[in-house]
Amino acid sequence: MNAATADPRKDASPIAADPDSDPHLDIAARHLAGPGGPSDPVARHVLGLHWLHNHNYALGQTFTSSPDHRIRIASGQLDPGARWRVSAAREPLGPPQWMVALSQGTPEEFITAITESLIVARPGTDWTGEVHPALKEGQFNGDAALDALVAAGWREREQTSGVRRVESPDHLARAVLRPNADPLDLMGHCALAIEAGPADAGEPYWQALFTSDVPELVTSAFVRALTDPAPLRRDPERMDKHLLAHAGYTMTEDGPVPLPPAYTDHDLDLAAAQTLSSLLAFAEQVVRVDDAIAVLADQVLPSTGQGPRAPTVWGELPLEQRLLGAMLALDLVKDSARYVHRLLGLSDADAAAHSHDRFGPDGVVNRPAWDRIVGGAVPAVPLESLRFTNEDLYAAAGTVAAHVIRSIEADGVVAGFYDQPIAGRSTPDGESVCWGELPDHAQWPAHDEVRRRFTALGEAAGELFAPGMPRPAPLVEVAPAHLAGPGHLTASAPAAPLLAAGWTFADALFPRYASPCGRFRADEIPTANGTGWLTVCTDPATGKPLWILDADERTPAEITTAVHQALAAPGTARTNLRYSSWREPLAQAGWSQDSEAGHVFWSPPGDRTAMIDYTSDLVHTPGSTPGWLVTGGDIGPDVQAGWTIEMTDRAPRPLKTALATALTRTTPVARLARQVPAEHAKHLTLTPLKPRPAAPAVIISRAAAARHRTVGTGTTPADSPHVPEQHSPYPRYRR
Repeated sequence: MNAATADPRKDASPIAADPDSDPHLDIAARHLAGPGGPSDPVARHVLGLHWLHNHNYALGQTFTSSPDHRIRIASGQLDPGARWRVSAAREPLGPPQWMVALSQGTPEEFITAITESLIVARPGTDWTGEVHPALKEGQFNGDAALDALVAAGWREREQTSGVRRVESPDHLARAVLRPNADPLDLMGHCALAIEAGPADAGEPYWQALFTSDVPELVTSAFVRALTDPAPLRRDPERMDKHLLAHAGYTMTEDGPVPLPPAYTDHDLDLAAAQTLSSLLAFAEQVVRVDDAIAVLADQVLPSTGQGPRAPTVWGELPLEQRLLGAMLALDLVKDSARYVHRLLGLSDADAAAHSHDRFGPDGVVNRPAWDRIVGGAVPAVPLESLRFTNEDLYAAAGTVAAHVIRSIEADGVVAGFYDQPIAGRSTPDGESVCWGELPDHAQWPAHDEVRRRFTALGEAAGELFAPGMPRPAPLVEVAPAHLAGPGHLTASAPAAPLLAAGWTFADALFPRYASPCGRFRADEIPTANGTGWLTVCTDPATGKPLWILDADERTPAEITTAVHQALAAPGTARTNLRYSSWREPLAQAGWSQDSEAGHVFWSPPGDRTAMIDYTSDLVHTPGSTPGWLVTGGDIGPDVQAGWTIEMTDRAPRPLKTALATALTRTTPVARLARQVPAEHAKHLTLTPLKPRPAAPAVIISRAAAARHRTVGTGTTPADSPHVPEQHSPYPRYRR
């Protein structure tokens, strides 16, 4: 860290550790050095160059003038705010052409720089005419003076009414340049004013005022002395207590004693980390998904950058894939809020100890945050068909994170830590000092430093998702499948085999799919937590249900899809009254049969994470209907991770066999990591989704129903632009 832009007290360092040998301090911030020892800025003029010198003991004033009486230097009790005054006239003893006033407390080195700049002629030089550079007209160049300050690290401030302002890095000195100033106005609104001290906090420590005709010769000399990197040596016993405090010391009977700093580099790192963590945790409020899509449009997918083919950019992907990729990248950005402190070299323990509830072992992003990003509408894209990988998402997240950081203005950065406690200022009894409680001259450098760190973090945002960081894999493979959660295809995947077999789509009370024969229907039941499916076979003679299969919204899409594939296969209708055994897949998978309190049930070996229960009274079917209750995961009254399928006794064997086969599946299924139930974590094996060769995806949408005949009323033709609306489901409850 540049000490000059942080705590101003770091600009002072003792010359010697032993105050008895040399108690002086070196003050690097020259504008905070104060007056030095008893030196005389005009001594050389009088003794070496024979300038005239007079002293008025009654008024305590001293007057020095050049041999021709054109340049005059006065010191003592002059105008308020002027301990020294320098002036020059075109004619001897004539009215001033320009004036400079310097207040009490101005470092002697600055005054001497001005007086020395006037010694450009030796004895014997013809002082008549305008040969002296200080007497030439039109030599004022205030912009050059401020440009020199800016080159030395001072910063431009906003101009108002043409007035130019610059400020020192520590915010304790400033210069103001006024255009078209009155050439004789010195103490009111002079052309150039430079002062030191806290802004808007009473009288400055010192000030230097210049009228509009002061030659560049003089202003440049003053600015060079002000910005010279060489420190000024000062006796702390002679220093003003405020200046000494800026240097980091206070005087005691034993001499200067170091003061504790207002803040440390560590405090600044924590403030930057806390601010950035808070920002990233709510990244979706700064950058929306469509904004992220635009930001990523021209970015190359790293996974396509090798090989003979031209690399692919995000903008070339299908819209659904771009949308999903932007959602996942934005979610990665939000998740990085829990470990962004690592970019600043902070440990997890250190960040947690000073997090003020911003950090935590479980992170700051959870499932509700993901839901806010996607708005309840994850694009129905099979993950196996994606043309991007986890590595592509990490690169995209770095780009989005950098965009989020760049989107925050300076005031927004400050607001992020303004009311937060300073870690290094906390006391054992729990009291602390917030950043906003510091005096302005201490606050502002801290603001600058945190903003500087913030900018650097924006440039390094990609490192948040580099190997070695705790970045999660957005795309995963999960086993066993029955604990993997429903996934994001609970509506589209189970519908695909039905539409492929010629079933038609009708937008009734619920989105409904009807078989060509009209005896089978599958109702899509949208809920706040997903999509359930109610499949019914009716008796053509009576119109009453022969069998019912009811899968709730948490049933894995692969299981519902397997049942629908069997339902759509030829021959299912002819076997709908066959009650032969369908438990062969269970036996092959090692499931065991048991009975308890009149129930017969089957469960897998080891942990009972699934169960098939034969019961005489299904919950969701009318009357006392016997059948099969299939469950996966925990379906306790306070747990939302498990799923349930109810299947009446007369369901055909192919459906039961398909369900049992899917339930015992050992092959991992692809999932968005955010949608994997955390409650099942101890039973799951998760690995990053392996990239697969690009292949065209076969996705059958509801619009494909146009290729099939319609059944009943309210059927939506395939070429209809109408998109089925989401309806509230009929009342459902969990057992």
